[in-house]
Amino acid sequence: MIIWPLLSVILAHVLGIIASITDIKYNRITNSILLLFGTLGVCLTFIQYILKTNLLWEAYLFNLSLVFVFSITLYILHIWAAGDSKLLIILGILIPGNYCMLFGRIIPWSIIVVSLSFSISFLYLFVESIWMFINHKGSFSIQNVKNKIQQFIQSYIINMIYISLAIKIETLFFREWIDHYEWAILAINLSFILLISSLKITQNKVFVIGVLLFSIILSPITNVWFFSHNRLQYFIIISIIMIIKIIISEYNYTTIPTSEVKKGMIISSFSSIVMSNSKIKGLPQISHEDMRSRLTQEEADAIIQWGKTKGSLKTIQIVRKMPFAIFIFLGLLIYSTIWGISN
Repeated sequence: MIIWPLLSVILAHVLGIIASITDIKYNRITNSILLLFGTLGVCLTFIQYILKTNLLWEAYLFNLSLVFVFSITLYILHIWAAGDSKLLIILGILIPGNYCMLFGRIIPWSIIVVSLSFSISFLYLFVESIWMFINHKGSFSIQNVKNKIQQFIQSYIINMIYISLAIKIETLFFREWIDHYEWAILAINLSFILLISSLKITQNKVFVIGVLLFSIILSPITNVWFFSHNRLQYFIIISIIMIIKIIISEYNYTTIPTSEVKKGMIISSFSSIVMSNSKIKGLPQISHEDMRSRLTQEEADAIIQWGKTKGSLKTIQIVRKMPFAIFIFLGLLIYSTIWGISN
C-alpha cells in the first residue's frame, strides 16, 4: 500500500509549487489552500495509521514536533511571515515517516529542509546583489564596506563563539549522527549562523559572555576546543559568509514611487521617520525592517495619501522582501532528490 505515502509526498510538492507561485505573484500564501492541503494531510495520515503503511510513527511525530518548533520560533522572531510558518507545518503533516530514512538511518528531515531553505535564500540574495552591482543598481560603495570592518571583526568573534557552542552540543548529543552526515551538520550550522546573526538579542554582550562561559564549561566534557582541527572550515566559511552579508546589505533597499506602495511591503526606517511628523492618520510607526513592520492596507493607503501632500517624498525606500515559500519548496525538493537517490 505504498500509494498512500507516495500520494502524501506528491501533495506536499504540489503545495510547495502553488505556495511559491502565490507568494511570488501576490506576496501571500492563501489560507484556503493551506487548509485544503492540511485537511488532506490529516486524512492521509489517518489512513496510513489504519492500514499500517507508515511504520516510522515515532520519527514522524518527532519531525512534526520539530516543524512546529521551527515554524513558531521563526515567526515569533519575525524571521518569516505567518504564511511561511503555516506552510512548513502543513508540509510536516503531509510528509510521511519513511522520509526520515536516509541512507539506512533515521534523520530529522525537517532540520535539513529548513537549513537548505536558508542556505538557498542566502545564495539567491548574493547572486541578486552581484547582478544589481553589474547593472549599477543600488548604493554599493567600497567606502561603506570599509566602514564596516570593525563591525565585521566584532560579528566574526561572536559568530565563532556561537558556532563553537553548537558544535559542542552536537558532539555531546549527536556524535554518531555527525559521523555519518557531516555535510548535513555543516549546512545546519551555517543556517544557524545566518539565523543568529540576524537577531539583536544574540548580539547583546551579556548574552554573548554567557554563551562563551557555557561553551568553556562544555570543552573538557566534549573534548572539543576552540582551536580544534575540525574548526578550520568554520573559520574560513564564516569569513566568506560575513563578507557576502556586507555586500548584500548594500542592496537591502529598493526605491519605488510613493503612489505604488502596497499592502505587505516593509518600508525602511528612514522613510518611516520622514513621515512620522505628518498629521495624516493611519501612517505606520517607525519601521523595524522585519515582518513586524509589514504594511496593512490602511497603512499603505495612508502612505499614498501622504505622498500627495506638500513636503512629502515622491519616492520611498522599501526593504527588499523575498518570497520565502519558494526557498522552503526548493529545500524540500533537494531533500526529496537526495532521499530518492538513497532509497
